[in-house]
Amino acid sequence: MALVPGLCAGLSCAAPDLPCGDLRAGRSCGTMIAAANISAAQWCTCRTNRPPRTSKEMSRVELLMRLQGINYGLPALLDPDEPFFMITGLKMIRHQTFNPGWFGHPGTTMLYAIAIIEIGVYGIGLMTGRFANAEAFAAAVYQDPGIAFLPARYFFVGCGVICVLLTILVARKLFGDRIALIAGLLLAINPLHIKWSQVVRTDVQATVFMLLCVLASISVARRGRWRDYLIAGAMAGLACATKWPCAVVAMSLLAVGAGRIVRPGGDRRQEMVRLAVGMLAVPVTLVVVSPFLLLDSATVASNVGGEAQLHHLGATGGSFLWNLSWYVTDPLAHSIGVLGIVLAMAGVVLAGRRSPEALATLVPPVLIFFIAICSQRIIWARWILPLLPFLSIFIAVAVVAAGGWLRGIRAGVPQWGLQVAMVTFMAVPMVASARAEAIERQHDTRSRAADWAKAHVPPSSTVMLEHLGIDMLGQPWTFLTPAGAAGCVNAAYYLKGKISADVVGGWRGKSSVVDLGTIDPSTLAGCRADFAIFSDFDRYRAESSFYGDELAIYRRYIRGGRQVAYFAPVPGRSGGPIVRIYQFSRAGGTPAAATSGTTRYHVRSISGPAMAALRLVPSSRTGNRKAARMF
Repeated sequence: MALVPGLCAGLSCAAPDLPCGDLRAGRSCGTMIAAANISAAQWCTCRTNRPPRTSKEMSRVELLMRLQGINYGLPALLDPDEPFFMITGLKMIRHQTFNPGWFGHPGTTMLYAIAIIEIGVYGIGLMTGRFANAEAFAAAVYQDPGIAFLPARYFFVGCGVICVLLTILVARKLFGDRIALIAGLLLAINPLHIKWSQVVRTDVQATVFMLLCVLASISVARRGRWRDYLIAGAMAGLACATKWPCAVVAMSLLAVGAGRIVRPGGDRRQEMVRLAVGMLAVPVTLVVVSPFLLLDSATVASNVGGEAQLHHLGATGGSFLWNLSWYVTDPLAHSIGVLGIVLAMAGVVLAGRRSPEALATLVPPVLIFFIAICSQRIIWARWILPLLPFLSIFIAVAVVAAGGWLRGIRAGVPQWGLQVAMVTFMAVPMVASARAEAIERQHDTRSRAADWAKAHVPPSSTVMLEHLGIDMLGQPWTFLTPAGAAGCVNAAYYLKGKISADVVGGWRGKSSVVDLGTIDPSTLAGCRADFAIFSDFDRYRAESSFYGDELAIYRRYIRGGRQVAYFAPVPGRSGGPIVRIYQFSRAGGTPAAATSGTTRYHVRSISGPAMAALRLVPSSRTGNRKAARMF
């Protein structure tokens, strides 16, 4: 397997007698570059005998790894939140308002960025003659969401790349080039960071502002200029305007400011004033960037209340210790590995001992943020994204320290040898996992179900589907989709923009998930169809103790139907939820044209013990393990 033949990529290949931070004086043991054809499995190759150009090469690697399969799912909308964010941007443009009308994250900077991207796409289309007017643009986006979704995803890929570069800058300022290179490499190939850099969400963008705040806080610790205080406070305010919990990065500024106040020989009064102004810049920036947090406070209260849920399908947590255990053993173990977790914990202590600036700027926000997410009733793997740059730095600190320790006890052994070995040991499974997950995203179970439906569902059929399968919109079928309080509605009608986003939001209410299980049970008859494509049924089955009412709706609905297709995720080959396709008899009792058995190689029949085992199938590799806890 030639996925990572050269992960040595400039990893401190200096001769043993060179100082720790002096990489430029040494020869390169390898340079990691990405292959031109990123669809092939040649992710990295190694060249030798030239000085490392690490920042540029790492930028290429991280960019290409994040571009791999960036168009996954399109034109279908498989991520449940992406459509909402994109439609909110369109709504702001249509109504010519700066009020997003939604403040759940609050996500203001993300929604403004999306609106700007959509305006840019519209402007280019207008100049090239692709769109005659705004209505034509909106209709085209509803027909082919990739027109607007892909540019938005590219923007968030850019945010992911910026995160890696900022991580290198932070580590270089605090610890030197060697640790900066290792930290940047580990974040560049982190599978969890790669995955969520391809999605329109707030997490990666918020991380950019957090790292900028940390950089400014380091400058505060060293120079204490007014400008540094203001920049650090402003970046913390932008982080908060993107995602509420990321405001904890202001603790970096508070810690270094307090350190300057108690420092002997300093002007305490002046330092206190500067710190107060810097901390005041946090809420001021938040309000300036998102003034509707005050002007539309009723919506803010409603949205924030809607986010504070006790249960969420596929993401229900437990006690603080249970959540902590889940984060460590699931997303963190999957993201950086067991060795990475051990090194990160050691790196926290070593970084604090080696650099007082690191102790003040890195440790407080990491600990407070981690405690905050473990204290929630909901758990999400993506919530650890803001921690990954910091953890990468801590791991790098521990790796370099381990190399120094080895050299201390074995003078003849080069310290970089152990460092390269440790990083390679972590990097190989990380790159392999990133590659496998890229393949899984490109072969989603919902896309496989759509292909099966196109081949087997006859024309003029009525099809009920739970996900936004816009890739099936051109089929000669009538589509029904669950819409909360409204029951099931004609999907093609409102996907073409004939019903406003506000109306759809009213149907959804405060429900975090919209599927058959969350409709008004009295409207179930209006959801009857010839075929039904379920993508949430098994998720409810895995958490039946919390969602008995929702599961009862599914069981009422499938009564009298028969399962004709079943698609389950296969690690390294396909991802997504378990998808089932049911066929029902028409009103007169006649089946809607029997499906051919010649193409059932797409289908895996199940019965008996295999059916019972489905209760233990998790929703995704890094999804909730609530089912395991229940049993």
